[in-house]
Amino acid sequence: MDIFTQIVLTVGRISPQGSINMLGTGFLISSDGKIVTSRHVVGDIERGLVVLFPHLNNINEYQDTTNNACTPVDVTIIDSDPFRDLVILQSSLKCTLNIPLMGSFDDVSVGESIGIFGFPHCVEGRRVLTYQQASIGAKVLLESEGIKSKHAVINTQTRPGQSGSLIFSIRTNKLIGLLVGAFAPIGGGISLGGINPRELHQTTHCISAEYIKNML
Repeated sequence: MDIFTQIVLTVGRISPQGSINMLGTGFLISSDGKIVTSRHVVGDIERGLVVLFPHLNNINEYQDTTNNACTPVDVTIIDSDPFRDLVILQSSLKCTLNIPLMGSFDDVSVGESIGIFGFPHCVEGRRVLTYQQASIGAKVLLESEGIKSKHAVINTQTRPGQSGSLIFSIRTNKLIGLLVGAFAPIGGGISLGGINPRELHQTTHCISAEYIKNML
């Protein structure tokens, strides 16, 4: 489990005033510093994009939520897939650890347990690497501009900041997907304290990792 403290990272952007706005989650996918996240986390603007250097080594450490110290690492966008909401970033980070193998949702069955590592609520300034466990609720094909892609619905409720989180199979230890976000019906809805009540459910969509592998 401790390897995930080194490969799951916070994605952010440095403002003109020099502060860092945390945008979401990403994770290392290669030893030469390539990182994947959701495209909607970073958009198309490369200026000021960073990832934050890992802040703990042991997942069982108490994470001090009052400690705002961080080390930003510049990143550039090297590939983007708008149809599947994926983007590959290049950083100067060098990973000497054995990054888990990349699989897909073909490797797991409906009802099977999966693990999630990400930073829920980081967009509100709370940087806490969090492990969650859920199960595969369904496998679905989602269409974008005529292109259908493999997704899984996982039975958990997610919060802003978790987009780009790493999904792995507890049984095989493979990286099998990337968290996209909660399903929200198109049209209608209200905002209540910044929360859309229509997103308060346990049907979160994740994209299969095979599309990440195809981008490398």
